[in-house]
Amino acid sequence: MKDESTYWFLKNHKLFEQLTSAEIDQLCIISNMKNASKNSVIYFSETETKKIFILKLGTIKICREDSNGKEIISEILTEGDIFGYINNTTENKTEYAKVLSDDAKFCFFEQLNFFRILKNNPDISIKYADSVSEKLLSFRQKYEDLIFKDVDTRVLEFFIRYAKNHAKNVSGKLEMDMMLTHQEIADYTASSRQSVTSIINRLVEDGKIVYEGRKKVIIPDLNKLYLPKCL
Repeated sequence: MKDESTYWFLKNHKLFEQLTSAEIDQLCIISNMKNASKNSVIYFSETETKKIFILKLGTIKICREDSNGKEIISEILTEGDIFGYINNTTENKTEYAKVLSDDAKFCFFEQLNFFRILKNNPDISIKYADSVSEKLLSFRQKYEDLIFKDVDTRVLEFFIRYAKNHAKNVSGKLEMDMMLTHQEIADYTASSRQSVTSIINRLVEDGKIVYEGRKKVIIPDLNKLYLPKCL
């Protein structure tokens, strides 16, 4: 018997919206749903079977360790995002996902079974290719930022991107839960924790961001976070 939660999630996901009910049923048969709590780690290579994951609920970070064992954050993903072995050439042996939100739920497929679905559904194949292309462009942009932009710009743009993905508009202001520590923001922006803390303190002093408690962040005017050279 199919999981109704899985069924409705897949049916309403942009990747599968053109499938018939019978095709969605087939996806449900080959898919699995898993729950995870904050700080849980999902290793892509814990088995020999390559898997593709679709995040249904929550926020996660995609990480890897450098040669010194330091965690490097490559992506922050939210509901509907795809991760894992997204193509036949991806080598994820050193990558893993860690849950940032209090809870997370994701659907996953064996890569081979998922690719069979793509082979029989050209429209889904095109959407999937577009999704992978967007991901690669995002990686390219991030590494260009690391090379050509200073730490102040990188941290400011982190807050801008994070707000666009996570914030809610409340009475004209953006409110969001900041799920990353200063050290994690530093890891994501290739900065030091001290630099990140200094920049955040300056933003708070200037009234560009407001911290309420440890997690809640308010941005009164997103446009004021942009530097002239970023426009």
